[in-house]
Amino acid sequence: MKRVLIEGGHVLTMNAANDTFPNGCVLIEGDRILYVGPSEGVPYAHVDERIAVPSHAVLPGLVNGHTHLCMTFGRTLGTNVDLLSWLDLQIPIIRALDEDALYAAEMLGCIENLKNGNTSLVENMFAPRTALHDPSETVFCALRDSGIRGTLARAHECRNFAEDFVETMDQVSAELTHLAGRWHHSTDERLRLACGPLLPWAMTEEALRATRAVADRLGIGIHMHVAESPDFNSHVATHFGRPVRQIELLHETGCLGPDVQATGVSDVSAEELKLLADTNTAVIFDPTTRLFWGTGFPSLQPFLESGIPCGLSTNGPAANCGQDLFESMKYACATAKTATNDPTTLSASRALRMATIEGARAIGLGDQTGSLEVGKRADVITMDLAQPHFTPAHDLEAALVFCGRGSDVKNVFVDGRCLVRDRQIQFLDESAFLRQATSFAAQALERALATQH
Repeated sequence: MKRVLIEGGHVLTMNAANDTFPNGCVLIEGDRILYVGPSEGVPYAHVDERIAVPSHAVLPGLVNGHTHLCMTFGRTLGTNVDLLSWLDLQIPIIRALDEDALYAAEMLGCIENLKNGNTSLVENMFAPRTALHDPSETVFCALRDSGIRGTLARAHECRNFAEDFVETMDQVSAELTHLAGRWHHSTDERLRLACGPLLPWAMTEEALRATRAVADRLGIGIHMHVAESPDFNSHVATHFGRPVRQIELLHETGCLGPDVQATGVSDVSAEELKLLADTNTAVIFDPTTRLFWGTGFPSLQPFLESGIPCGLSTNGPAANCGQDLFESMKYACATAKTATNDPTTLSASRALRMATIEGARAIGLGDQTGSLEVGKRADVITMDLAQPHFTPAHDLEAALVFCGRGSDVKNVFVDGRCLVRDRQIQFLDESAFLRQATSFAAQALERALATQH
């Protein structure tokens, strides 16, 4: 197997001891990490390729715990409306995507994630039913072809949603069973499947229980939006006809647990927080989107102190107009400190771990990625520190979180394969692809607008 040595950078392992090596290296053999440590201590003589990265930080690929790449072509539309009104603007564009356009939207989103250093992501895809193609298959093809480590949280809605998106749980179960057999743990386990009940009021109690049954039968996780704003809980009470809050409802229907990720959480009671902690349900925070929509943000402190697995996300490209997880880290710290009026609430070091090893654990990949350790998957990024906005970097972790940008990422490896080299995508002609994606997006918007008249 080919051996690649990334050498001469400042290595941040994100392992349990938080080891760092100022003049360190990472040796990759095939798709695994063979050695991490000082450059002068490599115990292997034979190396096929050496990549010198002086003045670079070398760290594990970032973990984007929740996004909607299916909505990439809706970027910059509805930037001054509330969440539900924004969704009404986006759905016609999703409806207008044919197979080629959806593939382009997903691939564009994967490329953006990779160039921002996000080597793992959870794609919460929702699309209308169609007899012309299977949107889930299209998404998996894009994830496969991009080389990213991807989980498709295939969304479903059973009521109170656009009619052509609504499915019965029998239909959902059949589709998930097909996808699990074809794609779950495929491509050398790089791709995975999860259930993705989209919105609480688009489900019934029976549908939530059926979702849990399908997840258990197929051995897949559950990934969903939870308590994104106070409106969520009021809608839940209205649609379920009783004074119940969303996390309480999820607990009643068996939809909490260590295989569950609750994303966008911002309106949670003390009792619900305990339910999350007691069931070891993971929480994925998207602070940039909370600020983008003005839906408020929680004090992260109770979640962090309770031992709840916590990760970070960008949300979709249309939800905050970007896929830069460094923004999410920075705003996570800022909002946590603001919520408590305490500058010690969330440190840069902890935020960086939430974007790497803790985020990987939150989505069930902590044994594969999220830290640079021997035997783990070779998901590695390097960042150029020789830039004005990093100078001086007295505290490197603080510099990465508060000064770093996704555009500082220079090299990206997933499973030992170099997907980005010196900011250049290696697996397609990026300029030609961007022209093609722009054309697909314009056509989709034109079709979407035509349906509104």
